Amino acid sequence: MKLAFSVAKKSDAPSSPAMRTSAKYRSLARPASSESEGWCTALHAMAILAILASVAALCAACLSAAAEHRVAAPAIFDSDPHHIWNRTYGCLFVRKSADGAEYGADALDPLLWYETRHLLTSDSHRRALACLDEFLRSHAERTVQDPLKRAIFQRDLWAIFDWAAAVTDQLPRERRELESRLAKAIRRVALTPEQVRALRDTYAAAVAAQQFAIAYDPHNPRQPFLPPDLFRGDGPWLCLSAHIAEPTAITHFSGRSRFLVFIHLPGGREETLAYVRKLRSGSEPPMIRNASGNQLLNLALPQFPFGTQVALVRQVILLDAEGKLLPTALTESVQLRVYHAITPGTPYMNYINGPSSRDQDFFEFRMSRPELFAGRNGGLVAVHPGDLEFATFQTHGMDEFDPKHALTGQTDILRRCLGCHSDSGIHSVQSRLQWMKPPQPAAGQSILDALDASIQWETDVTVAHKRHEADFELLQSLWRAERE
Repeated sequence: MKLAFSVAKKSDAPSSPAMRTSAKYRSLARPASSESEGWCTALHAMAILAILASVAALCAACLSAAAEHRVAAPAIFDSDPHHIWNRTYGCLFVRKSADGAEYGADALDPLLWYETRHLLTSDSHRRALACLDEFLRSHAERTVQDPLKRAIFQRDLWAIFDWAAAVTDQLPRERRELESRLAKAIRRVALTPEQVRALRDTYAAAVAAQQFAIAYDPHNPRQPFLPPDLFRGDGPWLCLSAHIAEPTAITHFSGRSRFLVFIHLPGGREETLAYVRKLRSGSEPPMIRNASGNQLLNLALPQFPFGTQVALVRQVILLDAEGKLLPTALTESVQLRVYHAITPGTPYMNYINGPSSRDQDFFEFRMSRPELFAGRNGGLVAVHPGDLEFATFQTHGMDEFDPKHALTGQTDILRRCLGCHSDSGIHSVQSRLQWMKPPQPAAGQSILDALDASIQWETDVTVAHKRHEADFELLQSLWRAERE
């Protein structure tokens, strides 16, 4: 910080309250003797020292705040970490643990839980509002014109908005303060429909980069692979759409992404089609109830062979400038499971340590913002065994950073999949509860329809579902209020 000082002439008016106070003392204490003159000089010196001390304290405070921004604002949307986009993102996404370590700088989802009070109380709330106010006041949306960066920034702001808009009666005023600012920022960075449609297919870009293995290697089962034919219409992978009134992967639903489920049997497309037909036309339901009324796995369900692979692809949905929900091919994550064995299971659901719990190898790729903006590998990076994270999906909603809760801390990303997918073969494919249902008669679609039809169905039903969510209705009402 550069400081400038000037010496005023005797006839100049004091330029600050402190200087005016010093002038007042000088006018009241005309020197009558050398002793009084020395006393006044001492007072004058003390006043100047007080001013300098205040200035130094102010400088230290400013430098401290700047240092905090440097730590908490990763240079993601601009090379300058002090850029308002970076600082706003840092305020909202970066969390600090009790030991001062920082997390979440490039997390797929914000480290916020249902019980979280971060961003709603104390300094974190004030800083978040200050950053958003500066963003809005300065029209910072004009400073970044790259459609890809604007799309991802909106995606991130929208995730924070939906969390703040969760149905709760706690801290309503603070939630509304945050929501109103987020809604404005989300709208200001929105793209036109043409810009949304022009966004790249990042999965295709990742495949074209040829930086990942293209197939599962049973001799190197820890090596991540990205199948190049996953989205090929006549390829071995089948997109499983339930063609009913809710998304197939309903457990993952947020409305800000579409989730696409794929399956691939080792015999290729024909074997995959035949197996799915058998499940759909058979009389065996995926679940049964015992005499006590407890729901159990139906072990009579036809089983697929070992070598079967299942994938879950998550892709961004955006809000365009008019508030319409539009799909994109910006891939946020790809989760892959390979069944190297099919062990006869038990009727108990999600039996994590059961006999079939070691039958699968798990793989995952996630979007990295710096990689995406640099144009490397479609922005996808592989998750490796032992990589850790603070889980936000399928938790009890308590904040991992709240010292009042002694929780699990970071967990192994890939091993967490076992929590829901540890049962034997087909019983570990949770979406079967959706896509094994008969399609709606009015739909005129089949589980075996073309790839594009299944993806379009999943997109349409996800968008329709989101439109009726309370958080989306609140966002739309805030947009309408701003226009009015």
